[in-house]
Amino acid sequence: MGISRQSAFSHLLMPELHDVFFNKYSQYPKEYEQVLNVLSTTNAYEEDTEIIGLGKLVEKAEGTPVTYDDPIQGALKRYTPKPWALGFRVTHELNADDRYGIIKRMPQSLARSAHQTEEVEAWSIFNYAFDTGADYLGRDGKPLCATDHPNAAATAGTGPYSNRLSTDADLSITSLQSAVELLENTTDDRDLNIMLKPKFLVIAPENKWMARELLNSELKPHTGDNEINALLDEELKYMVCHYFSDTDAWFMVCSKEDHYLNLYWREKLIFDNDDDFDTGDAKFKAYMRFIQGFSGWRGIIGTPGA
Repeated sequence: MGISRQSAFSHLLMPELHDVFFNKYSQYPKEYEQVLNVLSTTNAYEEDTEIIGLGKLVEKAEGTPVTYDDPIQGALKRYTPKPWALGFRVTHELNADDRYGIIKRMPQSLARSAHQTEEVEAWSIFNYAFDTGADYLGRDGKPLCATDHPNAAATAGTGPYSNRLSTDADLSITSLQSAVELLENTTDDRDLNIMLKPKFLVIAPENKWMARELLNSELKPHTGDNEINALLDEELKYMVCHYFSDTDAWFMVCSKEDHYLNLYWREKLIFDNDDDFDTGDAKFKAYMRFIQGFSGWRGIIGTPGA
């Protein structure tokens, strides 16, 4: 007579592999969380409506009525979370014969894949910041960083606006000072200065050494004239991003409340299991659902480098 036994051995492996998976996943720092607004949603999509505020006050002559202004509703930005998933199988034979810890290495590898996917997708906002393809344009019809953002209020005589250096340049004291000036002169669509201050200089690892010299030197770098380093008072910090596709590109980003770079989580990362009756394999998968994007260009300055 044959032996009857429970074939769902994925449930026996699950507790240990679950711990291995999330222990490995938690070891990786999430670089994008330092810069992006990380939000959550319980909906199939989120919509962000642009609201253009009021203009300057108008001089009021004695005995005349007050002038009234209205905010303007701009374009709509929709965020629709995308699902991401990957899995692996453990055969009955591998489970019975594994002498080298192969099974434990598989959830570690899957955790690394999940983390990399999360970071690469989040930083795609920056990697496509200069791309004019239809998939990467903002609601003004321009890429995130451009020299010709239109005036959304259609106010006569104002715009276009720029958040990209007029001449793209590698990171240097001159280009960084130009970026600071460009950011601090940013106005809204009513041409009111919004008083932005930079927080992070976001760079690839190849620019880390230059960033240290520019932001941490007491004296002006690369000169023997004993000049002060005027950038010290800006309180600007550099942040290394390991996911830039262009190592010459660099960005200056404001605090989270002053920019519109967002990532919406619909479903955080899960690790799940099941069994294949016919093969006897135990199946494990990682799944998550999120979307990244930008609702506006203000609060960031960028250049792809020279």
